[in-house]
Amino acid sequence: MSEEQGSKEQLLEQIKKWHEEDAFNAIIERLEPEVSTLDYDLALELARAYINAANALGNADNGAVVGDAGELYAQANALLDKYVLQGKEHATYLFYKGFALFKLGLINDAAIRLERAQRFIKLGSEDHLMPMLNKLLALCASLDPDNQALQLKPEDESLIEEHIKKHFGSYRILFKTDRYELLNVPPTPEHNFNLIVTKGLAGKQLQVPAGVDPLTDSRLELAMCLPAAWEFTNSEGYNIWPLNVLCDLINFILTTNDFVGFGYAFSQGKQLHASTDFTGGMLTALGAYPRESSELVLSDNSYVHFFELVFLYPMELSFRQSHSAYELLELFQQKHVAPSPVRKRQDVCSQVKAATKI
Repeated sequence: MSEEQGSKEQLLEQIKKWHEEDAFNAIIERLEPEVSTLDYDLALELARAYINAANALGNADNGAVVGDAGELYAQANALLDKYVLQGKEHATYLFYKGFALFKLGLINDAAIRLERAQRFIKLGSEDHLMPMLNKLLALCASLDPDNQALQLKPEDESLIEEHIKKHFGSYRILFKTDRYELLNVPPTPEHNFNLIVTKGLAGKQLQVPAGVDPLTDSRLELAMCLPAAWEFTNSEGYNIWPLNVLCDLINFILTTNDFVGFGYAFSQGKQLHASTDFTGGMLTALGAYPRESSELVLSDNSYVHFFELVFLYPMELSFRQSHSAYELLELFQQKHVAPSPVRKRQDVCSQVKAATKI
């Protein structure tokens, strides 16, 4: 056994003890700082800790949540989405995913995951899941599945797919979750970068603030531009962290009632990954495409807006807190800095000082 394997085994043993002691916060505090680099096994432990910590706050026998429980279930759901390929035939993963979805009120999607989990139960190691699976499936069957507000009509799915192909190009599916697909439009001579775009996020109709028209501003899809040489086949953290951040934002949109639109900014308060100095991001228009590519109209006459996620440095995020998105984007123009697609770039809010020694 290698030193790294031994260290992981010791950590898993400690997590097992904390779990038996119901010390779920201890597990979260130990694993959460490394969330961007966790392997599949440790990610499952963190997701389970999120769920159990939420259960301790709420009532584990129904869909209601109390205090911060809803946020914990959402964190578990978002974390599990990052490991969808590894977990698609793993009963434990599917059970955790189904449980989190159930607690978030996504009854239909929970039932799909739980039924799939039954198919992949490993006798001898996962038998203990069966009673919980059966109980949750019975609860799903007894509840009125009110998930339709998050579903696109088939004709609207076709409209979005046609729009993406027409304005952005042919794509491949990076992965698919219960609510959206993440697509990759490869580089072209006209757009020499990888475009990442969601398909299906517009099924969630956002609650809009007073004065905002729900018909024109309540649906969105997200996009992100990465350099042409980006290696998606390399699963190292320095290559997948942008996708993880995008998925976190997507799950925030799907599981909260917050309004998200042009200029929406967020800060993680620390590096998004050890390989980058970016600490947050902001939604902007699709800068590399004509305006008509940024919106389409669905069958109910509601608009879908495509927004690009650009990553920001701490000083830029601080500037955004006290200024408009337009003012921040103006700084990029004044300094001739492209906000994307980049792995690193100049901080447009940093002050350039003359050299004190030459």
